[in-house]
Amino acid sequence: MQQKKSPPQRAFVLHGYPYKETSLIVDVFTLDYGRLAMVAKGAKRPASNLRGALLSLQPIEVVFSGRGEVKTMLQATWTPGQPWLTGRALMCGMYLNELVMKLLPREDSHPLLFESYAATLMTLAESDEHSAILREFETQLLAELGYGLQLEKDVKTGELLQPDTLYRYDPLAGPMVHGGGVLVSGRVLLALNKGVFEDAMIAAEARDFVRTIIEFHLERKQLRSSTVMHDLHSLSERLDAKPAARRAAKKAQTERMIIEGANP
Repeated sequence: MQQKKSPPQRAFVLHGYPYKETSLIVDVFTLDYGRLAMVAKGAKRPASNLRGALLSLQPIEVVFSGRGEVKTMLQATWTPGQPWLTGRALMCGMYLNELVMKLLPREDSHPLLFESYAATLMTLAESDEHSAILREFETQLLAELGYGLQLEKDVKTGELLQPDTLYRYDPLAGPMVHGGGVLVSGRVLLALNKGVFEDAMIAAEARDFVRTIIEFHLERKQLRSSTVMHDLHSLSERLDAKPAARRAAKKAQTERMIIEGANP
């Protein structure tokens, strides 16, 4: 009996790896079905119709079949409109893919998050405000998973957050002046709520805070390993590092090598 085909699905390729001699296994984020694993048979052949469509960080339309854990990709068509990401924006896009793959279970529909992902890729291509863009997606991702951040009030007193106050943020409850949890300033929580960061220090603290909350929930869902989190941390550190800082570090290393009599 012929397996039933899915309707055409808006999708993005998150990751792919070789399967047998001519095929690929691809992790695909779809609008209606969430994250799926699919085998793209013959996709490595030069004449394959699938080969040119399976582009990371680019929108595609797919048709698939199958009831098992790994579906069979029947068609894939590239959908123009998303600008190509380059440089730091490309690194940010790769980080988004890591987050979606490691946090979202397979076959769990998240249409709102899909639309947010698509919009985030478009914004990354058009804006240099990468920190604010990433923080917005991270907070939306947490909300979709049921772990939305409380960014307006002290959960114990009900009072509005104050920028000059330090809070303890309980990942299961929210911010409070007295309690347990992550130490974070009210200024950072308010900046996250507005999506605007006044300076690099606030942006860096917001980054560290949100990723600490993400790590906590990864542990609770038992979706993390030390290797996964190390890779995520290394990737995020690289994409948040400023080119000037990297050049300065390289210059200092070269000068140190010269002083020590080494060959730079």
